[in-house]
Amino acid sequence: MTRDIPELRGARVRLRPFRRSDVDGRPALGQSPEIVHCFGGDPTGLSPYEEGDARAWVERNLAHPLCWAVELDGRLLGEVRLDGLDLHDGRARLAIGLYDLSQLGKGLGREVIKLILSHAFGTLQLHRVDLRVLAYNERAIRCYRACGFIEEGRERESARVGDAWHDDIIMGVIAQEYLRQT
Repeated sequence: MTRDIPELRGARVRLRPFRRSDVDGRPALGQSPEIVHCFGGDPTGLSPYEEGDARAWVERNLAHPLCWAVELDGRLLGEVRLDGLDLHDGRARLAIGLYDLSQLGKGLGREVIKLILSHAFGTLQLHRVDLRVLAYNERAIRCYRACGFIEEGRERESARVGDAWHDDIIMGVIAQEYLRQT
């Protein structure tokens, strides 16, 4: 399925379609051990994020039917996607990655998510959006709750991070719930 990715603007962030030139901006964001750990990766012994890594990341995002580059002040900050779009059931799964550790905790994730939810429930007319998050990623969980997501379940010990097992929390928001809070 091919879709036109619309540009979405918030007060501080801009969500836009990916472009091949994003290869130049991604290595500058690097790989923060804290961020890698929050996504379920092993933060020990990280190698530098190189042009080849950036090229693969950009190509993957260009091929995705609902993926936006997140910009702050004209600078690449990360990505946000709606995965697994199912128009029959009116659902998709949210995935977000903001890669600049210095920009976390400033409400930018909330702004990005609210833009995507507005698009999902408005333009796409979805019924629900859900997500999965590691139980130890408390910052993300607080952000998701602030955006209207409700914990719907827990998959016990479903993610192996390093040598330890961790729970995944499933959260969701229904269109009616989201529209009541906007």
